[in-house]
Amino acid sequence: MTSLSKRIKLSDGSNSETAKKVVELLRNGKIVALPTETVYGLACRADDERIVKKLYDIKKRDLAKPFTYVLDNPRKAINNYFAPLLPFGCRLVEKFWPGALTIVYNDKYYENKIGVRVPDNKFLQEVLSSVDFPVVLPSANLSGQKEIVSADLLQQEFGDKIDLIVENTDGGFTNIVSTVIDLTYYPFKILREAAIDQKQIIETFACKRIIFVCEGNTCRSPIAQMLFKKRLFSEKPYYAGRIEIFSRGISAFDGSAASRETVDLLAQHDNIVAYDFVSSRLQRYDILSADYIFVMQQSQQEYIISEEPAAEGKVFCLGQFLYDGYQDIPDPMGHGIDEYQDVYSLIKESVKELIDWF
Repeated sequence: MTSLSKRIKLSDGSNSETAKKVVELLRNGKIVALPTETVYGLACRADDERIVKKLYDIKKRDLAKPFTYVLDNPRKAINNYFAPLLPFGCRLVEKFWPGALTIVYNDKYYENKIGVRVPDNKFLQEVLSSVDFPVVLPSANLSGQKEIVSADLLQQEFGDKIDLIVENTDGGFTNIVSTVIDLTYYPFKILREAAIDQKQIIETFACKRIIFVCEGNTCRSPIAQMLFKKRLFSEKPYYAGRIEIFSRGISAFDGSAASRETVDLLAQHDNIVAYDFVSSRLQRYDILSADYIFVMQQSQQEYIISEEPAAEGKVFCLGQFLYDGYQDIPDPMGHGIDEYQDVYSLIKESVKELIDWF
């Protein structure tokens, strides 16, 4: 039977010293019971085959069933663990992480399927943000048995087979395990429906994201974004709430305002208020999370695909939708109002045709 000295109760204040102790135990190949927002889990470092095998033995789990990795930050999963996620996967991450969703997808080398979760537990996130090695955290139970939400039951079940129990004293458990979704199936396969139900997942799948891209995100792409949004939701109001429309700039400085000419043209011609617009630089995550990307120039299309080959097939030049065929939409920055007016007209015509196509 595990002694009480192997249990630590979390306090209402800082638990930094406890977090440091847990990190050190994990680093040294120990197994620690940790609270999550759902049920208790058994944690160990994932890069030590010996200790992982020990955890399998403790749980009496089939070796063919991999454990789930846990991380403190969703972007770590996207950048360091998964192969390039599909847009639907990115939306799941945005909506449900941190939280009770486990996502199964290809690893970054396309060699194996892996499961990853970002738990919504402050103490656990503090631990995970401090480790420099991967961590797995399966639920604290014998395989096939009910999950454990009591430190007393943990102690009775596992005894001295584990090295520490960190006891959650504020309640905080939902008693419902995480939902598990496999994104290697098209469009997806729910392996376990639990804390997050099928309806929530289907609603997330039904949403789409469109991003317009130029260089500085202060003139062409904001014009396209706002014209497209106004016209689409006016002509096809059933898309409201189902389509997200953004703009980005390949070389943008975050937080810049739209150009004065852009603000004036949008107000004068289409009664669109743009004075509060702020620019954003295009990031890898923007590319992955978008269902469609529309650029102003072919060179921008080539750049995006070179940076993220997974984007091929969803990046289009907006000028393709002009009535007289493909052409780049030139950058009016640094030119006069006549050039801005010409560009505005080109974008407006492209957007009209794009909505018909869409």
